[in-house]
Amino acid sequence: MAENKDSLEECADANHEIVLDPMKGEYVCIKCGVVLSKEFVPPSYQINPRETRDPGNSGRQFVALGDSTSLVDGLGSFMGFQFESYFQDKNGRPLPSAKQTLFKRLKYYHDLPARIAKREPEFRALMTLHRIFGLLDPMNANIKESAAYLYQKFRKNLEKGEVSNHLNILAACIYLAVKEAKSHSTLTIKEIAGAFQTLHYQITAKSILRTALTIKPKGKDLFHLKTSRSEDYLSKIITKIISTPEIKTQLLSAHRTEFEYERVLLAQSRLILQQIPDEARGGRNPYILAVATIYASDKILSIIRGSKPILTQHLLAIITDTVKDSMREHWRWLLSMLNKMR
Repeated sequence: MAENKDSLEECADANHEIVLDPMKGEYVCIKCGVVLSKEFVPPSYQINPRETRDPGNSGRQFVALGDSTSLVDGLGSFMGFQFESYFQDKNGRPLPSAKQTLFKRLKYYHDLPARIAKREPEFRALMTLHRIFGLLDPMNANIKESAAYLYQKFRKNLEKGEVSNHLNILAACIYLAVKEAKSHSTLTIKEIAGAFQTLHYQITAKSILRTALTIKPKGKDLFHLKTSRSEDYLSKIITKIISTPEIKTQLLSAHRTEFEYERVLLAQSRLILQQIPDEARGGRNPYILAVATIYASDKILSIIRGSKPILTQHLLAIITDTVKDSMREHWRWLLSMLNKMR
């Protein structure tokens, strides 16, 4: 039975607050981190005694044969031996004829050749999705399941010849799933293409975007896409900058800590972007604009401190995988906008 939050003991400090951690099922003080209690919920199923039998419940309505969302062979472990066609219960007694037929059918869908027969492209694509999932750190399980769902939807709806490469469809579905994610992920289309290229697939950012534009109209009801904003990329880019050995060396020489530099750089970057409304940004690339904003922030902080800037355009372009000319053009536009706002 679930515990009531109001019945929990209060933290020793009256100013502290207690919240439920849904991942661990614990009530935790968000300031001191003390675990005060756990959330217990009743099981969602009931185990009946062996004597209780429901002849109307054969389990057939609960079985989706080989059709899990993100895995072709998603029914679990194998049943019996490879070529076995006669089934017994745990006590060695033969199953009734109706059960024999049912388990033969289930075993057929369990066997690997049957699982991928006439579905080889789908099988390879979904196996690739699992490998891509391990390469893209910000890609969570929800995005993976969403990408698999979109892939299976579009694969069935696309007419023959519209998109010939299943991996291009998969990559486009990952990109669309990332854009659709409620907790906005900052994976870029270049990073998605790079993960496929790591696995030696010839998938490019252009091919992903081209495929996405082709398949998206066939699933308009599936999307409520958010517009990416430069603010969404700041934390990720700054974390990447701080972890670079060249930056670590420069911070050490300037007698500055990584934590302090990361904090003030993020705060200054957010302050700059707050001054530029979304409508004024037009069709600017939000990722490149975020990089240019961080560069401008570093220069402002160096003026305030009376010290040499940490970042250079060349080094920042290499770290963020950005074309230097594009970053410079966004930076100049940013300076002109800030001058107009004054």
